[in-house]
Amino acid sequence: MFIDKEMKMADAIHHNHLLLPVINRLGIQLGFGDQSIGAVCAENGTDIDFFLVIVNAFLDQDIHKTLKIQSVPANKVVNYLKATHQYYLERVIPEIENRINALIQHSVLDQKQFLLVRNFFEEYKTELYTHVKLEEKSVYPYVVQVYEAFHKDVADKSLMQRIAENPISSYAKEHSDIESKLFDLKNILIKYLPKNQDSYLKNQVLNALFKLENDLNDHSRIENMVLVPMIEEMEKKLIAKFS
Repeated sequence: MFIDKEMKMADAIHHNHLLLPVINRLGIQLGFGDQSIGAVCAENGTDIDFFLVIVNAFLDQDIHKTLKIQSVPANKVVNYLKATHQYYLERVIPEIENRINALIQHSVLDQKQFLLVRNFFEEYKTELYTHVKLEEKSVYPYVVQVYEAFHKDVADKSLMQRIAENPISSYAKEHSDIESKLFDLKNILIKYLPKNQDSYLKNQVLNALFKLENDLNDHSRIENMVLVPMIEEMEKKLIAKFS
């Protein structure tokens, strides 16, 4: 399903409620009545073209057929991705941590095994933080630098050297380790923890982990379908002109 500006914002959310945090990160809150997406974006000062690129990348595996990726400002994509990171670190991870701690407290007889889950989660959290730091300190500034060099038609030697040695494609595999670690954590909860009478808390942890996994997949899709192809194209043109 392709989202356009004429669709009602409420209908888009009914189509896929997982759009809620995406819409929030784009600066839009609930309470927009029956207004269209175009009207809601105009009311909130949100770039409608950018909104449609992000939302359709979230919903669709191949938005290249319907959208011109090249027209999306890189700094807006980067700001959106940073807001996503903030959402993970300030909301999602603490929520999962609290649920794991509650699970441990209510599993006294099998506490040792459940403590292993918490330790595994701590390792995952450390890897996620490291990944976020890499993107925000190194990858995203590089993206903006390439974007600005392309549009200003100016590229210095240090940028050209980095394009040659560490192009945007070299960062594309960074998500794989994070995703596999999260899968392993879910498997431990599903397959290997001792049975207990109260499965509600365990299900809460799993639901939160599945939700995080979905969001991370969508985050990766925005990078891989919007940011990476856009910067790759600019890198190629800069190399052709300035090398």
